[in-house]
Amino acid sequence: MLQTFMDTEQKKLLKKFHTLLGKCGIGQDGKEAILCSYGVESSRDLTANDLLEICNRLLLKANPELAALDKLRKKVIRLLFMYYELVNRSVDMDYVKATACRSTGYQSFNEIPKARLNNILGEFRNKVKDIERIRSITKDDLLNVIHCN
Repeated sequence: MLQTFMDTEQKKLLKKFHTLLGKCGIGQDGKEAILCSYGVESSRDLTANDLLEICNRLLLKANPELAALDKLRKKVIRLLFMYYELVNRSVDMDYVKATACRSTGYQSFNEIPKARLNNILGEFRNKVKDIERIRSITKDDLLNVIHCN
């Protein structure tokens, strides 16, 4: 019988799913709860996409350092979107990630190490604060000019 690429990938994901369950210390009851939340009774009934989603969540749970790095990446993304909103520039996720890469010299957003993510987080946080302060000052100045006339 000829196996498709997705069948092969699904088998790999099933193996990864069961391995990660063990690493996370999730027993049969926990496994059944996960399966129930996806509306299936057996892990074989999960789609490849469902398995990928579950495995990614379990991987983050099994490795808290990865989870912390993932959280830091999300903070950087949120802050960069905030920065671009303040400068009235409409951007998408790819542009924001490219900004982070250009700022750090890395080719891929997910390759940026924790220390560099913290650096750009601090720098862009300062830029956002500066823009907000400048707007506040110029708004007050404008109001003073209007009241003087």
